Amino acid sequence: MHSNQDRTMTGWLSWMYGIAYLALGSLVPFLALVLTQRGVDGVVLTLALGVLPLSRLVFGPLWSVLADRYQAPTQMVRMGAVLSTIGALLLWAVPAGWWVVVAMMVFAVGRAPAGPVLDGLTLSSLTDRNEYGRIRRWGSVGFMAGVIGVGWLVDNATIGPIEVCLVATVLFMVLALQMPSSDAMERVEILPALRELFRDRFVRWMIPAAAFHFAPHVGNTSFIAVHLDAMGVAALWTSAAIAGGIVLEVFLMGRSQRILARIRAEHLLLASISLAVPRWILMSLLTDPVLIVLVNTVHGITFGMFWISGVALMNERAPVAVSTSAQGLLALAVGGFGSSLGVMGASSIATTLGTVPMYYAATVTAILALLCAIMAVKAPPKQASRLGS
Repeated sequence: MHSNQDRTMTGWLSWMYGIAYLALGSLVPFLALVLTQRGVDGVVLTLALGVLPLSRLVFGPLWSVLADRYQAPTQMVRMGAVLSTIGALLLWAVPAGWWVVVAMMVFAVGRAPAGPVLDGLTLSSLTDRNEYGRIRRWGSVGFMAGVIGVGWLVDNATIGPIEVCLVATVLFMVLALQMPSSDAMERVEILPALRELFRDRFVRWMIPAAAFHFAPHVGNTSFIAVHLDAMGVAALWTSAAIAGGIVLEVFLMGRSQRILARIRAEHLLLASISLAVPRWILMSLLTDPVLIVLVNTVHGITFGMFWISGVALMNERAPVAVSTSAQGLLALAVGGFGSSLGVMGASSIATTLGTVPMYYAATVTAILALLCAIMAVKAPPKQASRLGS
């Protein structure tokens, strides 16, 4: 049975995931287009687009460690929300030039805790942590609403991605400032627990597995429109391919408690990573848009179930004192290393050799991810002291 307090907190967190990813979905897919139309190009454009993955590399883990160190995840989310709102406001107001990079940096640094710290806060708020997916799915709903809604606005209205992102970011800040808090607000020693976390062979193999697994997903999202356009396929099929995967992801995340009750998290992790290998092989071979949409629908498994199982396993292996830091490491692997590798690798291959060789490279990368994941789940369970408990 869930207490009224549990229901209240999960309700807040569901809304916060939805609004946080609405802001992201409304901005990221259209950012290059909007900035180019504003007259931003060259090095400034490259830096403006690059600060989001860079912030995940640097500031995501930093926010997570601070949340554990001071037992204040809610305060970190609030501080980040205020900072990201300032960044979004600057992005809306400043002219083309280096101020755009500054605005994106402020926005990106503030957004960093909306991933791992919010994940850690959610896990600590649930009596059954297998219910995490039921809350996290609203992030996927928000992201899809941002992509589809802003896509329509770009073609049919004067309001654009930056304006929608600003409104969503302000709303997220209001929610963050008003949400209930159970922060202990006390300084604790986490260095021994961090050492224990990094000594775990599972964690050391899981980081490269997550990075290698996610990189082709980023490349596919970035260049599937180019891939289909080269085959003479209408742009509508690109939207269908992306939306189909997100719909399945939301459906499965909503049932993650039942899924994890029937399938061990280790087996779910290996199954989701394994399925990526035939996915990328088929993307290099298929030309029928209907089949391409069907293949991309399995994104709901290759990412959705990978994320659910990865979060569960990292939480299970982490000492209590650094549970948020463990989610920060997973976010670092996926949103930092994986995104950077995916963007740079896909861009270099697709623009020089084409998108079919890009999917060949994605297949090889997926095999590397599977090998690392096998090594991770083979790691013996640590007889951990669960420091901080």
